[in-house]
Amino acid sequence: MPKLLNATKANLLAGLRLATFQSCELSRFVITGEQLLVLIGLEFLLSLVLDYFRALPEPSFNVFALPTFSFSQAIAYLTLFIVLSAWKKTGLFLTLAVVTASISPIISLIDWVSDSFGKHWWVVPLGIYALVLMTWSAYFALARAKQLTTVVIVALFLTAVPQVFLFGEYQDFWYPAEPERTAQSQETWLEYQNMDSEKLMYNQPNLLVSALRELKPQREKVSDLFFVGFASYAREDVFMKEVIFAKELLDRRFGTEGHSVNLINHLSTRDTVPLANATNLAVTLKQIGKVMDKEEDVLMLYLTSHGSKEHELAVSFWPLPLNDITPEKLRLMLDQAGIKWRVIVVSACYSGGFIKALANDHTVVATAAAADKTSFGCGTESEFTYFGEALFKDLLSHDQHLLSALDEAGSLIGKREQRENISASLPQMSVGHAIKTKLDGMGMGTKTPPKQCNEWGKRVNC
Repeated sequence: MPKLLNATKANLLAGLRLATFQSCELSRFVITGEQLLVLIGLEFLLSLVLDYFRALPEPSFNVFALPTFSFSQAIAYLTLFIVLSAWKKTGLFLTLAVVTASISPIISLIDWVSDSFGKHWWVVPLGIYALVLMTWSAYFALARAKQLTTVVIVALFLTAVPQVFLFGEYQDFWYPAEPERTAQSQETWLEYQNMDSEKLMYNQPNLLVSALRELKPQREKVSDLFFVGFASYAREDVFMKEVIFAKELLDRRFGTEGHSVNLINHLSTRDTVPLANATNLAVTLKQIGKVMDKEEDVLMLYLTSHGSKEHELAVSFWPLPLNDITPEKLRLMLDQAGIKWRVIVVSACYSGGFIKALANDHTVVATAAAADKTSFGCGTESEFTYFGEALFKDLLSHDQHLLSALDEAGSLIGKREQRENISASLPQMSVGHAIKTKLDGMGMGTKTPPKQCNEWGKRVNC
């Protein structure tokens, strides 16, 4: 045991000398398989302790971190072995492994400081120092082989980055206890839990008939705008708030009063407003198709919710088992309703995936994000999503040019995302030539001919 402890002490001291860039000979290290295992064990114990302090005051143990730690270690050392084998330098494997393991405690401390005090300016130099230290230790262990050192560092980086994205939430051994629900959130949770789901569902036909009965027939020789708001995610207030604002705005400024319907999933409206689900939407669209003049009138459909990478719009009102809406399902509903002129706006993450299925010559499709991008602004405290705020509050509240507002909304959002230093959502817009002419004739098109517009997902001159 004393021999083992002395060897470990020698390796840690030599690693400290490397970390402080002091003169150090390879002979200071004790290069054995036993020492490699001991150093890995020390890294495990240090991570366990540091994660515990980071998760105070009420840490909870994360059992999934155990296999994640083991997997990360195995991948790192397997990568080293493969690279050295390709270079025909397998004899250096144990040397490189022990040297890098000797500085691992310092890397762990840097990682802990960075996570715990991430808002301070000096965290960036710490991160750079950690990368330099790893490079320097590899360079030292590989007998100053610059090219091989570069390959090793790049290989380790390429294997580490995917692990962070795949297992990030399982890498910490301890996590903070979840904050207790506030009295208000606890009350809301109980309301969901005690909701009479059967009564709610059986009440839908009555609510929907009552709402659709308010729809007025189209006016002869006048191109009317009809509006349907669809807020389909119950647990966040922002979607409900957004469609209520949008309907009131369009009723007041675009003459949709008597031609507008909202479908909403929310506890506060469940007894007065039809649910936002696929069945109610299909029935609503069919009824609008009956009362509108299909050759003259235009439907604006605004859908706001969460979206998935599979391009499905979330339809959620726990504990009801509701079906999400795909672009293909939405197009089928519109086709079956016989609605020709369409302005479809989807405010959701990854909503750009709706464009291909919905775009045609008689349709505008505007989305809050590209097919592979997230959008922003959801939540219970928010009044609007970023897209909804730009479109309705900032633009359409002051201007009746619908196409211009949809186009300018993307620009406003892009500037806001730059100011807030968040990734661009890249709102998309597809405009068919026929619908553009139609909206221009209704005074809802563009102020001036746009320099460019999107047609069916492609940039073209208009």
